[in-house]
Amino acid sequence: MRRIVSLISVSLLLGLSGPASAGWGWFSLGLDRDAKKELADAGVNKYLGRFHPQPAEDAGAGWERFRFTQSVDGPLCLVGEEYSVFARRRDPNKLLIFTQGGGACWENFYFCSFNINGQLPPPPQAGIWSDNGVDTPLGNIPNPLADYSVLYMPYCDGSVFTGDNDVVDANLAPFGGIRFHRGLKNLSAGMDVAKDLFPHARKIVVAGSSAGGVGAASFAPFLVRFLYGNYVDLAVYNDAGPNALNPVAMQIPGQLDTLARANDWQFGQFYPASCTGCDVLGQGTEIVKWRLANDSTVRESFYSTDGDITNRFFLQVPTQELYRGLIVPEHGAINEAHPFRYKRFIQSGSDIHTSLQTPLFYLNTAAGIPQTLWTTDFLEPPFLRWLKALRDGRVPVWLDAVDDFVPLP
Repeated sequence: MRRIVSLISVSLLLGLSGPASAGWGWFSLGLDRDAKKELADAGVNKYLGRFHPQPAEDAGAGWERFRFTQSVDGPLCLVGEEYSVFARRRDPNKLLIFTQGGGACWENFYFCSFNINGQLPPPPQAGIWSDNGVDTPLGNIPNPLADYSVLYMPYCDGSVFTGDNDVVDANLAPFGGIRFHRGLKNLSAGMDVAKDLFPHARKIVVAGSSAGGVGAASFAPFLVRFLYGNYVDLAVYNDAGPNALNPVAMQIPGQLDTLARANDWQFGQFYPASCTGCDVLGQGTEIVKWRLANDSTVRESFYSTDGDITNRFFLQVPTQELYRGLIVPEHGAINEAHPFRYKRFIQSGSDIHTSLQTPLFYLNTAAGIPQTLWTTDFLEPPFLRWLKALRDGRVPVWLDAVDDFVPLP
């Protein structure tokens, strides 16, 4: 028993400590004050409190819809159509803020959702949206997020929830000729709805799939800190948003116009001054590293397959081997720097894209660990993670789980 208590104590301290906490753990929780000021100086929070939706509408299946009427400077989809967010009320103390995926758009590259058609909340039987988990011959696999209240944000501006720019584009003349990359406005408006509906949430998970995964791992966690403060238990779940660029494709004309993307979205203006590695032409993982170094209690997870065919298209990576060679070390470096607060779940031998919103969430394994159990442990802060695992007669399995290489079939 003494050994168990000692292990729990060590885990708790490791889970709270980090560069920003200077080893003091409890006395320096969350986002460092100077880092928060840097973010405010960069304007990350400048749209909070600015936009107010219409009264809630019943959207069916337990969802409420909040519409933001079209305005000159407010939330909008890519071609100027109305933006909405959705909410589901369950446990008010536990909140999932979910950013949906749907490609990306910039000059001469149009592979994204132009509006929220097809972006309504998923059906209740899919992945993390399931109320009852999944029944298997070995018994029921529960959904660890089933009792969470949800603020669900459709994705329709093409800038992975980071953009802040309107661009004249003759190619889109049939749609009005302007691209509205208003990702940060849409994100901020949704965050405000979350705060209004669930003001006392103490446990918040920011998650997203694909482009939404990039958004969830970029500026969204900072907005949670501005709205809810440091004493909220904050976790970030990036479902197949690579937050990475292919350095080889960037050198091939016409393959991946990273500069056009940066110019059109204008996300670089929001990088904090001390994030010296942050570069609009560099790896998006740098902002994750900066956050972990400056927020002593946030913890983050990254899911991917090493043959992800969708991300290979967007990053112009032709083979599984090259994609694995990009994401495994890129995210591995974050794990090495913050081993107790950043972990990977990377499957090999598959080219599937996302998992959280699919039945595979209940079937996936990496390094022999089931994804649902890995997620269950991730959702708990260190102390409770150990207590609940010991209650269930096991040890926690939120580990850095990376499969050995298996070639695609």
